[in-house]
Amino acid sequence: MAPGQLPLKVAKFERIGTLRDVNGKKYTRDIGCSCTLNRTPYWFFGDTFPLNDRGQMIGLLTSTYAMGNELEPTKSKYFDTDRDGKPPQFMPFTGPEWQFNKEHQGGGKRRYYLWTFSSVAEVAPGEGYMFFDKGRTESQRLDDNKHFGLHVGKVRVGKDRRLIAERVAEEPLFGPDECLYGGWETVVEGDHIYLYGQEKGHVYLARVPKHCPCDRSQLEYWTTRGWAHEPKDRKSLFWKLQSGTICWSRFYGCFIMVGCTMWADNKIIMRSAPRLEGPWTDDQLLWQLDPPKSGFNYCMNAHPWAFPASEGGELLVSWTDQASGEVELAKVTWQGFQGAASAQPTQPPADQAPPVPRWSKPSTWF
Repeated sequence: MAPGQLPLKVAKFERIGTLRDVNGKKYTRDIGCSCTLNRTPYWFFGDTFPLNDRGQMIGLLTSTYAMGNELEPTKSKYFDTDRDGKPPQFMPFTGPEWQFNKEHQGGGKRRYYLWTFSSVAEVAPGEGYMFFDKGRTESQRLDDNKHFGLHVGKVRVGKDRRLIAERVAEEPLFGPDECLYGGWETVVEGDHIYLYGQEKGHVYLARVPKHCPCDRSQLEYWTTRGWAHEPKDRKSLFWKLQSGTICWSRFYGCFIMVGCTMWADNKIIMRSAPRLEGPWTDDQLLWQLDPPKSGFNYCMNAHPWAFPASEGGELLVSWTDQASGEVELAKVTWQGFQGAASAQPTQPPADQAPPVPRWSKPSTWF
């Protein structure tokens, strides 16, 4: 199969369903970013509300994860749930945070949260770093939230593909008044983690050696003069994008970004670039979603681990439906893709994304 020809063009957009857990329980949960760790896909969610069989909320988690299924991507699997299906908090709270939430759980308005909007940066097989926002709600209004900056956690794959998370430090890597590098998206390339962060509507880029992500002295910033150790003249890559995923497209032989704007316009947008720092194309419309029954769709993400037999000719995308509080899924087929049987991967240049092993069917799945 010949590589796809730029610009990005969608041949087909097919809604394939709502992300459900194989335990049969219902959850309302948002964000829904994902990554692979040691070649196993994992989903990560923000606010997660487990519901009992009567549809009543039985708890609130601010960070949960579930294993994904590359062959049947509408399925996920929580580990270690209780008898009602409630999963554990993934990124752990500190003692004072946990105590505060316990004391205020009856009111439901004030609580600490740990939200991740970016992929886990895998720095070794089965080991990576998660960059997450720490905040506290003060009311039911999002604008009233108190922000404490961007924190870092370490994630590793444990026994039976369960994930283990720990906080790296109690102090934030970036304070609430700084650009939150790594909070918008992270990509590992070569010896660096590329950290996309947002400030005042603009998305900027920094990079840090992948084995010392908390050492700010090692940071380099993308500027109008190239990479520099000071953020002077830093270059804005995107503007007014609420969320997004950046990944290597094996079909197009370039990096792509799939995300959404801050305008609550229900649009999934896309861009492409030869390198992580760009130059990026302008926004292109990937698909115009119908608005939900109330509110809008948000947290658009891409998941290149799904549909592995297509070798990049098909792409899983997701979004959160504000009305239902659930993560919805669709399959994108790129124009020019002729089917999985003819798919041949395009390999990225040696100085760009690392080669991705050809897909082989897992020996076991859920």
